[in-house]
Amino acid sequence: MSKINHDDLHRQFLASVATDISQPAFGVTSSDPRRTIQAIQSGVVAKAAVSELNRALSFANAVGQNFAAVLPSLSEQTRIEVVSALACGSSSKDRRTIMEHPLCPADVEPIVAAYDAAKAEEAEARKAERAAEREEKERAKFEELRRKFGGNNGADSEAVAAE
Repeated sequence: MSKINHDDLHRQFLASVATDISQPAFGVTSSDPRRTIQAIQSGVVAKAAVSELNRALSFANAVGQNFAAVLPSLSEQTRIEVVSALACGSSSKDRRTIMEHPLCPADVEPIVAAYDAAKAEEAEARKAERAAEREEKERAKFEELRRKFGGNNGADSEAVAAE
């Protein structure tokens, strides 16, 4: 197993707490903004965040320590699914480590390759979509400038182009 990156887990946790605006912060049950500020200043939110981070790290550590012991007892199909899910969700370095492990089934490699191909296609589609949006914005800006500075000539040229 690779070493747990505590900074990444901490950033992920803080991002999840920061993006969940619909729920009150940890330990803060008041709808009064002054109470919320007091709770934050007193460290209630920070203590709850640290507690939640420690719980997440403990879970990750426990899973990491016991995963290698449980993996051989899984059925072949389950092992393929679990290992491929882990490989697809990990960084390239961790993926190499997973794929090189002796308990990694050979059927995982095509699944990971298909996942990578699908991700590449999605990236190309997003890139093409952004290029189309950029081109549309440029075309709209050009038309706006043509109408602005073209005056009557712009209308005459549109009539000629329509014929």
